[in-house]
Amino acid sequence: MSHASLSQLSDAALIESAQLAVRRERSCTAEVVAHIAEVGARKLHLRAGYSSLRDWCIAALGLSEDAAYKRIQAARASRRVPQLLTMLQSGDLSLSVIVTLAPMLTPKNSRELLASAARKTRAEVLELIAERFPQADLPTHV
Repeated sequence: MSHASLSQLSDAALIESAQLAVRRERSCTAEVVAHIAEVGARKLHLRAGYSSLRDWCIAALGLSEDAAYKRIQAARASRRVPQLLTMLQSGDLSLSVIVTLAPMLTPKNSRELLASAARKTRAEVLELIAERFPQADLPTHV
């Protein structure tokens, strides 16, 4: 759909079209993450002459540094916890939330942690992590 044709839509049709576009975007993002996971697992970026998966994502896929970082983190986490891709596609988890959760996820805790994080914002997930994985207080003096 062209940008010009959006102005011709009724308010209700525009809202519906925006929601459909977001669903397609989530599906495409999950697909890209899955591809990056497999390219990384096969080390195809090395065979293509790139020293890192990050460099391959930026040069070969045309991703920004930030987009490459987030997708690579999600791809690596999805190799450990495949359910992440389904939750990314459905909108239960955003890419930012997956990147935030990734260091904490293990096959053992993933079911409970993902259920608790579903449909939450990154800020809410940071609170969840702080509650579930408390850090020792830093000393107040040196």
